[in-house]
Amino acid sequence: MTAEISTADSDSIDDGVDRVEQAWARERPDIDVSSVGIVTRIWRIARHLERERVERLAELGTDRVTLDVLAMLRRAGKPYRMTAGRLSEAALITPGGISNRLDKLERSGLVKRSFHPKDRRRVDVQLTRKGVKLVDEVVSDIMDHESRLLEILAGDDQAELRRLLKILLAQFEDPAVGLETD
Repeated sequence: MTAEISTADSDSIDDGVDRVEQAWARERPDIDVSSVGIVTRIWRIARHLERERVERLAELGTDRVTLDVLAMLRRAGKPYRMTAGRLSEAALITPGGISNRLDKLERSGLVKRSFHPKDRRRVDVQLTRKGVKLVDEVVSDIMDHESRLLEILAGDDQAELRRLLKILLAQFEDPAVGLETD
């Protein structure tokens, strides 16, 4: 378990980003380089978290593509069904791309596809029991694993970071639109 670091303690920590920011401030005192301390840290943290997730998913015998589709279906609620078109839109991939993913998932017994009874152009995708079991196990494990990664931050600091990141993200995304992947 990693020791918590409070906001007060963080001022005494020096990292590589501090050195980059200091070097730019020294070399270009005419420009504001303070964004380096935020943007570069977010970028580096995202890379570390992505690596952690990819490794953890591999340990669990799955991958990001599988989890994305299964998680979208699971979050849809019972009967864990969506149209292939909606999955394609939500995952921001082409209909051909989603079709390839669904072929693999169907062969694995994780989803089943069926034509809509009133519109044969519409394909419904539904999680199987095996798919529900897998996604529930993987999501539970991933959430536990990622919570442990954040334990370095005290609870109040986690809440404040969540609040600040939400403000920052809102300038890039419509907060009224839900994130369709995990």
